[in-house]
Amino acid sequence: MKNKRVVITGATSGIGKEIALGLGAQGANLVLACRDVAQGEKTAREIQERTRAKNIVVLHLDAASQKSIREFAKQFRKQFRRLDVLINNAAMNRGALPRATNAEGIELTFATNVLGYFLLTQLLLDALTASAPSRIINVASEFASDLDLDDLQFERRPFVGAKAYAQSKACDRLLTWAMARRLKGSGVGVNAMTPGLVVDTGLYRHSPPGLVARLRTYSDRTLADGADTAIWMASSAELEGVTNKFFVDRKQVACEFRNRAAEEKLWRICEQLTRTT
Repeated sequence: MKNKRVVITGATSGIGKEIALGLGAQGANLVLACRDVAQGEKTAREIQERTRAKNIVVLHLDAASQKSIREFAKQFRKQFRRLDVLINNAAMNRGALPRATNAEGIELTFATNVLGYFLLTQLLLDALTASAPSRIINVASEFASDLDLDDLQFERRPFVGAKAYAQSKACDRLLTWAMARRLKGSGVGVNAMTPGLVVDTGLYRHSPPGLVARLRTYSDRTLADGADTAIWMASSAELEGVTNKFFVDRKQVACEFRNRAAEEKLWRICEQLTRTT
């Protein structure tokens, strides 16, 4: 990964931080896209101390805000010409918290976990295409379910944070396949992965007390375990030219969320909500 430029969203903690540590150790030039810039700078110093990585840049990005995403893309283009790997990782799980919306009036989980992936990728496509062969890695989840393309923002259904999160992670897979289809032949590989079942990344901090402890009885995966597949996907020569695949523990697996009609419907919704049509 020496001299390869990598953008990682949500890089100050959890899976994102572990991915940054792993790729920094391989010599990647890291761009940490962080909502909390001060924490991002602290993370950058830690990565430098632990891996001797030399080129780390911290830029502000609130994945829930389209304005912030657009400003991030603007700042990125001012500073850099190429982008070798984009890792869409930033996510939220509202758990037991009530439904809330962002500044654009969009439900926060969907805004962050789905539109955040979609809009940032769209805005950085020129750099990725110009740098081909390049890679887009979408961090999904084992907890993917409750997909309702007619009620993506829980305006009709009662809002349940865990269901909103699970739906958003199903959407991340659908968008991966739609994007891979659009970029076929461009030299930009688009793939998705899951960190595995029950990695305590901090996503569950708003969940009912004791939930994480109960979930952990099913798995004792560490953050390093969860990040390993994404690090491999970003760096391995085995993945050169590979696209439209779903990976778990470095193995390609089938994804139940493959439906072209659903993928295209979601794509159109995302275009409309981000005004990229």
